[in-house]
Amino acid sequence: MNCRIVFFLLVSCSVFESYSQSKITADIVSLSELTYSKSPIIERNTLTVNNAEGNLLIQKSTFDYLLSSDISLSRNSLDLFEVDPRNQFLDGELNSNSATASLGLSKTFRTSLNASLSVDYTLANDNFPIDRFNQNVGSNIDNHTVTTTFLLTQPLLRGRGKSIATIFEEVGSLNLESANRNLIFANSFELLQTGLSYWEYLTAYNSLKIFEENEARVKKMLEITQKLVDADKKPKGDLSQIQADVANQERQTSQAEQALYNARLNLGRSIGLSEEESKNIGPPISDFPSIIETGYTTNIDISKLQNIALSNREDIQAVKKNEKAAELQLKSAKNNLKPNLDLSGFINYGGMNMGNGFNRAISAFSNTEGRNFRFGLRLNFTFPLNNNLARGSYIQNETLLKDQQIANKNLERNININVSQALNNLDNSVAIFNRAKESLDFYKEVYDNEQVKFRNGLTTLLNLILFQERLTFAQLDYLQAKQLFATSIINLRYETGTLIKSQNKTNQKIKTISREIFYTIPIKN
Repeated sequence: MNCRIVFFLLVSCSVFESYSQSKITADIVSLSELTYSKSPIIERNTLTVNNAEGNLLIQKSTFDYLLSSDISLSRNSLDLFEVDPRNQFLDGELNSNSATASLGLSKTFRTSLNASLSVDYTLANDNFPIDRFNQNVGSNIDNHTVTTTFLLTQPLLRGRGKSIATIFEEVGSLNLESANRNLIFANSFELLQTGLSYWEYLTAYNSLKIFEENEARVKKMLEITQKLVDADKKPKGDLSQIQADVANQERQTSQAEQALYNARLNLGRSIGLSEEESKNIGPPISDFPSIIETGYTTNIDISKLQNIALSNREDIQAVKKNEKAAELQLKSAKNNLKPNLDLSGFINYGGMNMGNGFNRAISAFSNTEGRNFRFGLRLNFTFPLNNNLARGSYIQNETLLKDQQIANKNLERNININVSQALNNLDNSVAIFNRAKESLDFYKEVYDNEQVKFRNGLTTLLNLILFQERLTFAQLDYLQAKQLFATSIINLRYETGTLIKSQNKTNQKIKTISREIFYTIPIKN
């Protein structure tokens, strides 16, 4: 029996410890940091950067060293005609064998110059005993041929110069930087969603407390009324009214519990948690910001905020990179309108040798006899007479650049409008916050006075219930006003591009989140 008790206690402690460890601390900063490690949307956003990195490597591959090699073996059998004079040396069948091998290295330089070096080797033999010089040397004598070629090609019109040759590498680099900046801005949106969800969770949590306190007040009122009825100071009919109000308050409390459950799961959804993980989010720790700690004043300069947005918004910086990339692509398309005129220079060195054995193959390259040396220049000109492909590409790239410029100006216009709206929302939320606080203070005073009157028989139960409901609504309105103010702060941060601190912009995933982004405005007067 004692062993069973000990076992039960150990299991209970283990379960309690596991439950405690699985609880997620509901601090707005730690939850925001958790978003960067858990959110599948952020993980998908990162893939766009990986794709841009891959594209940059593809563009760089134009300037890679290219190693090529080839080897082939062949055998040929030919049945000779009866009148073929070679029959006197053969038995009617001519057999020949050949083997070729080549090795090459080429590279295109960023100056647009292309260089290649190749070595070719050929081995051939047959059973015909007479060589090319009409000498009887015997059958199956190897003929070795080695050739080395060095070739340089320089474009003179289309594709000439470093500024043209490296255009698409530069475009890839700009696209990568644009992807990184877009990643930061896209991730800041996910941070915004987590912040908004947390404020909703905090509101739902505090709303439940308000409804529970309200329910407790009504039940307390029921107790007081019951005592007054028992003392014949109140009619028994008052109990029905108060009991109905208790039932209504219990209904509202149940609805608040459901709202809190939904808010908790929505917060987990924003972070990237599973259903079970979301259920383990603990009570909210971070409270709503106060007006004083945010540094808010009534004379905030809208132009300063708009300038902050234009210099800090990563999407603005990203589209500027896109515009620069479009300019480079248009430059490349303009260059493609030119004809191809390439100047090539080559040096060719090789040799031949006959005889079996590896030393004969090696000496084919060094022997004076059979040595072959050539050099020369070649000028190649090609140009499509209509050139529709290049002209069409130029028109498309010119249109792309103009469209990007229009989109950039439109984005700046919308950002200025959004910042103005965000500031106006902040101003209004402060006014609502202050009025809701005043209203709550008055209703608290009125309700306290009404309770005293009710105990002394100077007011009706209906009036007390009415003022109690008004107090509850005032508490909820004040809570909503605090949420609206907190939401306005984080929205203003998002619209001005200051939701993520600048020193963290080099990281694809932000490891630390500053508390001030949720509790201060992005400007100091």
